Amino acid sequence: MRKAFLFSGLALTATIILMLGSVTYVLFNIDALIKDEIESTGSRAYKVPVTVAEATMSLKSGNGQIIGLRIENPPGFSAPDAIHVPLIEINVDTDRIADKAIALGRVVVDHPKIVLDIKDGRANLMRLKESARAWLARSENDDEEASTGQRLIIDEIVLQNGSMVFRADFLDGVETEVPLPDSRITDVGEKPEGALPAEVISEITQLLITASERASRRIDISALARKSGATAPDIDLSALLKEE
Repeated sequence: MRKAFLFSGLALTATIILMLGSVTYVLFNIDALIKDEIESTGSRAYKVPVTVAEATMSLKSGNGQIIGLRIENPPGFSAPDAIHVPLIEINVDTDRIADKAIALGRVVVDHPKIVLDIKDGRANLMRLKESARAWLARSENDDEEASTGQRLIIDEIVLQNGSMVFRADFLDGVETEVPLPDSRITDVGEKPEGALPAEVISEITQLLITASERASRRIDISALARKSGATAPDIDLSALLKEE
């Protein structure tokens, strides 16, 4: 009996040490964990490499930054990156951390640079959207990896101070850059369950594409074609970015 009690006590002590060790690991590695999660989940969702230069988070204030987010272009397109965001600011509402979801008050996507790349009449951004949509569909199956991950409730996502570069295979290297209109979406993730990462990625992707469609209305393809000495094809960028 005494021996059994001793073994039980040792097992309990070992469990407590392991738990404390896990908590300590998270506390001291939160920045690396955020960076790794964004890179791994984003890469699986978009089917292209997604990288982050740095991620920081203050557990005391709930304020964090994601620095140097890059989403590579799908294979076959000329530009190396489809999306580059120098800075994303996030604020965790520490008063609203539920059992299943973490609440973010505001996410600010600052100075994003989007490349709208056209090849053979198809847009790179729509390829990314298709991949994100497929990842979202897989999240509905409990057996899929897409159905896992930290659920989030986000009050507001703001896109600001951005620009969009337009390039196409028929322009022989000629490109133009136009402002990206400031945009926002609200109430991502229903309370109290929140949204899976696949849902958040889908929402943000659509936000970026909607802003890009609005920016594309300022592009004069005929003028760019004359500058490059090419013949302008019959292509409607706005319609191309609204395809379902």
